[in-house]
Amino acid sequence: MGDRPDIDEQLSRTFENARRREDFDDFHNEMAGRETGRMRRFLSAEAHEERRGKRGSDGRAETLSRLQLLLASNPAYARIYQGTFDALRDAEDATERAMARLAAALQTAKTRLQQTRDSAARLPEGTRVFRDKHGRVVTEHGDPLPDEKAAAIHWRGDEPAYEQFLEERESVTDRVTRLEALQGYRVDTLGRIRDRMSDENNPPTSQELQRFDREIKEKMPEPVRRELAPPAAQTPIVTTSLTADDVPKL
Repeated sequence: MGDRPDIDEQLSRTFENARRREDFDDFHNEMAGRETGRMRRFLSAEAHEERRGKRGSDGRAETLSRLQLLLASNPAYARIYQGTFDALRDAEDATERAMARLAAALQTAKTRLQQTRDSAARLPEGTRVFRDKHGRVVTEHGDPLPDEKAAAIHWRGDEPAYEQFLEERESVTDRVTRLEALQGYRVDTLGRIRDRMSDENNPPTSQELQRFDREIKEKMPEPVRRELAPPAAQTPIVTTSLTADDVPKL
């Protein structure tokens, strides 16, 4: 487990990614002229007014990106884009919460495991050893100890059993695996979708957006689903669809 990411480093990356997403969303909303209730941080008041549709000092309209034109000219596309983007942000926020919760649980499990290791009996050279429920003596790596070596161990009587050590070690491994799965979902699914939806000059098609919406939901790990809604309150997944008349045209 020595090559696993440090928990403090993992948490630091989690909060930094959340901050970057908020910065990007605020910038994106300001570029589109949308009000969010937060103070503007990127565009001047003049630039903000121009982005809302006013003309510049030279009398010409502000140049818009292909994505902005598409969102402004096709209500059906704008509807599915906004729906998918909302689903993306909800999934991102829920993933961050799930990762923070799981990271805390991992830290607790690691502390408990270390306490168990510290309480174990040791051989003269320092190797930790445990006695299982059948009375056999093994090292923490699972190697059986010869009877002559086992007989030389000084037992206090309150050492943790080998089964306890295995359970706590598995608890740490399980939480690390689940944390890595959440990280994979955040990067490989949500990050990829966000990058594609953020392409101002080559916006995703309505078909791509529909696929993204399905991917967000279908690939969502269970801890993220729990953050979004209690299992008893979950409703069937409904994916927005477009008719032939809704296909955007530039």
